[in-house]
Amino acid sequence: MDMFLHSAWVIAALPLTIAALIAMFSRQLKDKAGWLGVAGMFVAFVWSIGVFFAVAAAGGGHEEAAAAAHEAAFFTTPAWHLVWHNWAPFGPYQIDLGLMVDHLTAIMLVVVTLVSFCVQLYSIGYMHGERRFTRFYAAINLFTTGMLGLVLADNLFLLLISWEIMGLCSYLLIGHWYEQEWPKYGSIKAFLTTRVGDVGMMVGIWVIFMVTRTLTWEGLASTIPELVKNPVQASALALGAFLIFTGAVGKSSQFPLHVWLPDAMAGPTPGSALIHAATMVAAGVYLVGRTFMIFGNVAPWVLTVVAFIGGFTALFAASIATLRWDIKEVLAFSTISQLGYMIMALGLGGWAAGNFHLMTHAFFKALLFLAAGSIIHAHHHNQLMHKMGGLRKKIPITFWTWLVGYLALAGFPGFSGFFSKDELLLAAWTWAPAGMNPLVAKLPFIMALLTAFLTAYYMTRATWLAFFGEPRDQHLYDHAHESPWTMTAPLVILAVPALLSGWLWAALPAEWFHSESLLWLEHFFHNPGVREIPTESAVTVTLMATTAGLVGIFSGWLLYAVVKPETRAKWIQAGKPIYTLVRNKYYIDEFYELTVIKFTQVASVAIAWFDGAVVDGAVNGVGVIGNAFADVSGWFDANVIDQLVVMWADISRAIAAQVRRISTGYVQQYMLTFVVVVVASVLLFQVIR
Repeated sequence: MDMFLHSAWVIAALPLTIAALIAMFSRQLKDKAGWLGVAGMFVAFVWSIGVFFAVAAAGGGHEEAAAAAHEAAFFTTPAWHLVWHNWAPFGPYQIDLGLMVDHLTAIMLVVVTLVSFCVQLYSIGYMHGERRFTRFYAAINLFTTGMLGLVLADNLFLLLISWEIMGLCSYLLIGHWYEQEWPKYGSIKAFLTTRVGDVGMMVGIWVIFMVTRTLTWEGLASTIPELVKNPVQASALALGAFLIFTGAVGKSSQFPLHVWLPDAMAGPTPGSALIHAATMVAAGVYLVGRTFMIFGNVAPWVLTVVAFIGGFTALFAASIATLRWDIKEVLAFSTISQLGYMIMALGLGGWAAGNFHLMTHAFFKALLFLAAGSIIHAHHHNQLMHKMGGLRKKIPITFWTWLVGYLALAGFPGFSGFFSKDELLLAAWTWAPAGMNPLVAKLPFIMALLTAFLTAYYMTRATWLAFFGEPRDQHLYDHAHESPWTMTAPLVILAVPALLSGWLWAALPAEWFHSESLLWLEHFFHNPGVREIPTESAVTVTLMATTAGLVGIFSGWLLYAVVKPETRAKWIQAGKPIYTLVRNKYYIDEFYELTVIKFTQVASVAIAWFDGAVVDGAVNGVGVIGNAFADVSGWFDANVIDQLVVMWADISRAIAAQVRRISTGYVQQYMLTFVVVVVASVLLFQVIR
């Protein structure tokens, strides 16, 4: 297993190489590009399994893990560390591009490669016949490379590079059908909205570096505990942590930057599955978890802000999901809500709970999105649930695998989401920061418990509308059919961890975690020394969470299986103002339209006027003055001016003719030119040095 561990870089290099091959030989590969991607990702997944067990077999580090958790540093000596390149030396400092593997990295490598493998296999059937098939596979492999690079990075700088690679790929995948309005709009909206958070994140990284003079996880963990003893440096670090969190708010679609994720549904469903489960949005949660050595040591207000933004986002998005009719849109708002859960847990100090839910959610949300794609494929591209019904008989494999994902997301006892959701709620229940009103301290738990109820409700609603009852569109129902094996096999594969992965957390007997063979489970999923949780608190929270979930399931069944549509319509009419508010997603998009977008448009008009009237006016004025001066200057030979003008015009035309050849308007050509110039400059710099 050490061979896998000491060459862990291969896991990220494989999809990067495949993306490059597909981009260069797309015409020759055609449909074979899909199988090349699947094969490469399967090898990467097997390699990740080898890395996982190598880290597990290493054991050791238990005392260090306990001490790190107790000190809120959450960093242990990596099992493998490679300084890849000395990128930027300046004075006594330098920024290296390095890779490392520790417990958190080992888990994320398995999660990302397994989900990406299933998505790529699924895409062979779902994207069959698509004219931009190879483009899709090049983008999805580069997307996976970005996330793998992010989890392997040993410093914030390389993480930022990988972070932006994913931003580019999300733009390409969401806008895959760019000739249509919605995908084009969704891709631009996602790119610009996440950039808002990224600007704050980049400033935060600069602030952290200016204080600590390092960007590596090991360097931050060793220097920050001493630096926070200085009030000025502590304040700067708190500001840096908050600014880094803005990057997570954008990438993980937290309020108020949540608006891009529902429109990301405009892209192909497999791309949506990867964005929502194991890459793009997971990166924000991973960022906060990985940099927790900063958050856990700075002023408590930072983590309090993180906790309340996460808790509010969880409840806010769950409420919107209850009234969506597009099956993918329901899952999109569900993702926003579940990410809020994870962010909330990290803000409450539940580092292990937040990261564990990140893992379980990746499995069952990828399963649900791919199952939704299978439903859409079977229903002739219809995504509206009020046109579905009775599909369990037509697509049984999709139905049973969807059922596993649904029960996991709803937190049904025994399924993976049950264990990770309970740990999140337990972190909220036991949160009692010094100096805070006890009632205020209970708000995150109340929001989380209401979210658990709403999650179970809207998923029951979606399940009933899609699979049960009578068909509501007979024509679509008659032509419905099960998806090909390339689409159903990934559903079956993902159903296994969606069902069983939660048992690694709490279902095994406590003494098993201390046996020689299973000691590694404690390293991966538990952080001893953080907080001793009384057994009665755990039992109380489990009972409340389970009750909320079961009541949500019962409410969904009652409203859609028993209550008649006419009765529901009367209830909606009675609560019309609230219904309208939630149905329109609280008018957040409209608010941005009236403020940010309108302001930008007005500012653009003003700048255009200034450019035309003032800047151009000044330049034109010089010409007018020059002409007037020439007219009144009888001694000046006008013929000389004419000759100079003609000569200058000839020179300008010659230059323009050459420049015109490279000014084609094709972004791809500009990017290629940019890359060539950068590579040539770097090589020249190395030769000179």
